[in-house]
Amino acid sequence: MLGLANEETAFIFDKVENNKKKTASGKPTWASLVQLSDYSVRGIDATTNPFCAAGTTLGNGSYIVVGGNSAISYGGINVKNSDGSMNLDGPAPPYNDMDGRRVVRMMQPNADSSKLKWIDDFNSPNQMDSPRWYPAIEGLADGSVVMIGGATSGGFINRNYPNVDPVYATSSSNPKEGVWDQGGANPSYEFWPRDNKPKPAVHDFMVKTSGLNMYAHTYLLPSGRIFMQANYSTTIWDWTKDKFHDLPDMPDHIVRVYPASGATAMLPLTPKNKYTPTILFCGGFNNATDEEWGDFTAPRVNMFERAGSDDCSSITPEDADGRIKKNVGYVREEKLPEPRSMGQFIHLPTGQMVIVNGASRGVAGYGNTTWNTVKDKDGNTVHLEGMSQMPTYRPVLYDPERPQGKRLEYTNYGSSKIARLYHSSAILVPDGSVLVAGSNPHMDVSYLPPNDQLDTKYEAFNTTYALEQWYPSYYFERRPEPMGMPEVIKYGGDSFNITVDANYMNPNRNANAMANNTKIMVIRPGFSTHAVNFGQRSLQLENSYVVNKNGSVTFIVNPMPSNMNIFVPGPALLFVTVNGIPSKGKYVFLGGKDLGSVPFDLKAGFTPAPLPDPVLNPHFTNEAAPYGTYNGDGQDGMSGGAIAGTVIGVVLGVAVLAGLAFYVWRAKRNDDNEANYAAVRHPHAPHGSQMTGPEANAAQVAHLF
Repeated sequence: MLGLANEETAFIFDKVENNKKKTASGKPTWASLVQLSDYSVRGIDATTNPFCAAGTTLGNGSYIVVGGNSAISYGGINVKNSDGSMNLDGPAPPYNDMDGRRVVRMMQPNADSSKLKWIDDFNSPNQMDSPRWYPAIEGLADGSVVMIGGATSGGFINRNYPNVDPVYATSSSNPKEGVWDQGGANPSYEFWPRDNKPKPAVHDFMVKTSGLNMYAHTYLLPSGRIFMQANYSTTIWDWTKDKFHDLPDMPDHIVRVYPASGATAMLPLTPKNKYTPTILFCGGFNNATDEEWGDFTAPRVNMFERAGSDDCSSITPEDADGRIKKNVGYVREEKLPEPRSMGQFIHLPTGQMVIVNGASRGVAGYGNTTWNTVKDKDGNTVHLEGMSQMPTYRPVLYDPERPQGKRLEYTNYGSSKIARLYHSSAILVPDGSVLVAGSNPHMDVSYLPPNDQLDTKYEAFNTTYALEQWYPSYYFERRPEPMGMPEVIKYGGDSFNITVDANYMNPNRNANAMANNTKIMVIRPGFSTHAVNFGQRSLQLENSYVVNKNGSVTFIVNPMPSNMNIFVPGPALLFVTVNGIPSKGKYVFLGGKDLGSVPFDLKAGFTPAPLPDPVLNPHFTNEAAPYGTYNGDGQDGMSGGAIAGTVIGVVLGVAVLAGLAFYVWRAKRNDDNEANYAAVRHPHAPHGSQMTGPEANAAQVAHLF
């Protein structure tokens, strides 16, 4: 699990497992902070097991991480009371972890990374009403959140088979009403905090989608209703009335939720599309019958031999004013270059999105089955445990400004060489790169024999101790350095000004064109886990501009739209993207910086007035220079072609093709499990610069998911 704690720091949460790095009290480390400037890492304390939790940001800027797993022992085995129950009321050996299934963990915002910590109190009165493992979570306009569904104690999918009880997943056809933890599934929804909100109740969409509804896809819509997708069904939920407006099924009954885990995102909200929400799904899995999907234990088919989906389909459920569109349905856009499950979309400050991670065969999850149990060449039994093969190493770029059917780009891009399968994550970080981490398709930390020592055609995948960054081509260009970037962006009200200097905007006397091709982007990277980025969203602010006599440009920028449902309050990154090259992202707060406890009654300002027409300067040309040729220092930028990377240190080589790169900060294992990070010099980085990292303990860095 991965998130952005502030402008300089990412946080990592792991499931409790046998990581070598220990805390001062002797527990395995399962929470840490990564300093993005140098990749130094420090472990921080955590108490409960957050395995398969959900998370997002509250409206006041705090991170909230809810639910998880029970206390566990070696091999991921649940620790139980003498009566067989898992409701332990204290730390459990050997890891001294506590049951995390009802826990609400919180990290309060702080620009001082040394003061960041988790409030992780098993005994807090502010816990959830019921246990949740793989729940959905969605932020609301009043700063609060709603949690939906999940399992009570884990499993491959969220049901028994035959499915005699689609509500609670008990073995009874007559379960007790309103007892949320009586079976394997939790069909309820609840709000946090509970103030003035409906009480927990059965969520009918969880019943309808029984079995394939863990980590359901949810998106708050302009109306305040919530778009939901699970199994192959789709609905709009009015949570204020607990009413549903069902939409058409997913094409070909493709499953996009866990464990099929298709890449899913709301497209960037822009003035051009009038902030109309369109949700895109790519990949997933539909290559199994209802019976073959199996039950809590495992699927009933060899998933290694089943390909994922290559379909990309989108849907626009409401218009910008919150009206459900007539004849709304899915649009088949185009196909991925290869089938893909466990891929995830990451929003970029260019208005594009990139898909990383995943596999072309199989699904997420782990377990011991006949088809993933093999022999080594000495005849010993080896449990591969995972349920996927053929990792998808190549990123895929999606550009919503291109015509439908021509939006995917995937040729000549640098690929990763690390399998990112079950328990992988990725987020956008302020420098505009994508931080990628994790992969552990095992019950515990696992080091299987090398593939050439296994008597099988299948590939074994170990716990991955590596961080990785994907650098778009703009990363190595000279970047704009805007002045006047705000710390807070209000909803509605007066516009504000941002200025970019003449040295950047007018190197070839083309400031008019540069100004006209500038976007002001707000991006929330979200909380990333299991190919889902909860809360991720991007929005382009309206802007006009004045090209000044000296060649600098002042941008007049409207605040956030007055409708907070379009993009709820909380932290985000603000970018100024000039001709496809973004500034560094500034960590800002939407709505206010010190809003106090949630829920709050935040009032939007007046509807922003229409912006003045752009003011061009007749001394400068309106003709745009080609991308990557206006650095202003006489150095050409990256314009394509194969480029050789230089690597110093004991890490994997750098693949840089056509201006898109995967840089891998990979641990070289030794007895101490330590790693030297590479000092990487890229031929198009600014003169004298290096991307470097210090020595770091690999277990501390990579106890990621």
